[in-house]
Amino acid sequence: MRQLTASELHALKVAELSLDPNAVDLTSIEALAGALRRAASFLCPCPAPTLLRAVLQPLRGLVTDLDATRVSCEDILEAAIAHGDLLEQRDVVSARADTIASLLYAAPPSFVVRQSGAVILIGIASDQLSALPADLESRIDYVHHVRHLKPAESEDLRHELQELGLIELRYDTWLVPPAVETAERHVARLDALLDAALPSRDIPGLSLLDPDRPVRYYRGRWVDVRTSTGRFVARRAQAYGADLWCYVQVREGNPERMIDFPLAASRWRGCDEAWRLQMALDARRRDPQRFRVRRQGPSAVLEFFSPVPMWARRRWDAIGEPVSSSGCLFAYRVSAAELEEEIHFMRDVLWLDEVVASAPRA
Repeated sequence: MRQLTASELHALKVAELSLDPNAVDLTSIEALAGALRRAASFLCPCPAPTLLRAVLQPLRGLVTDLDATRVSCEDILEAAIAHGDLLEQRDVVSARADTIASLLYAAPPSFVVRQSGAVILIGIASDQLSALPADLESRIDYVHHVRHLKPAESEDLRHELQELGLIELRYDTWLVPPAVETAERHVARLDALLDAALPSRDIPGLSLLDPDRPVRYYRGRWVDVRTSTGRFVARRAQAYGADLWCYVQVREGNPERMIDFPLAASRWRGCDEAWRLQMALDARRRDPQRFRVRRQGPSAVLEFFSPVPMWARRRWDAIGEPVSSSGCLFAYRVSAAELEEEIHFMRDVLWLDEVVASAPRA
């Protein structure tokens, strides 16, 4: 029996994920996304940390920087949830009355048809790598966490996928955003709910998104309560499970009242509501969160410095493709013909402001 080298093992496992080992290794976004989908097919429903451990533990000794891979894997998992491959739901039966647990469920194999006729594949086949036969599987184009499949000439791809048992999701339903409103109105609506909340003076493990910290460095905006005063998007610890998202009123470091996200009857995740509220708070302070456009001939790269709600990520998954870009949290390439509409969307719906790029890249 011959012992495999690390590079040989990378190539073997990448090929098992139906990816090209000559193009990517196990630390690539495409491979980590595939590994997350594969682990989810066996483990879901499960908490997010369980899924991350299942992917990261086998990589010990195979990657040079496991901590960096962990951060990348967390970001990819967030993108996969926003895309719809995984569904995040509150656990209706919690072992503890004081715990609100969230579980990840593997979405059923589905697809969305783009206007071009190409499809976006969504969901995870149970206990297997793919819901598609080998001839279709070999044609999938993997771009970061997104899987595209283009029809061959005269091929009725929609009908073929339906015959295979995949569920077609309506394009407009998959992409539907919340109602458009001004940042001021959005904050006022959440402030009214916070005004009506009962006093809540003991909130363990509270951390705040500091509005005075630079909007272009999201992770650096998180701070301890200390002597803060005001209203903040926050996360609070619980004994078991992931930290919860909330909107909290604090006076000199002492919590006074709080509402949890997601709100009752909301269709969005807690983080989606919290991130959009922070966008509105920043915009109302006249220091909005930023995006940057890098124009590259017939296309443009949109770069973002803070996370956005799932409905915004899906929009760009549908009209563009995720790309790697340094100096930002995530980025998408879109057609130059789509650029003007997307700039309006980012300004009017997400209340973002454009950063002028210093110089085009070669």
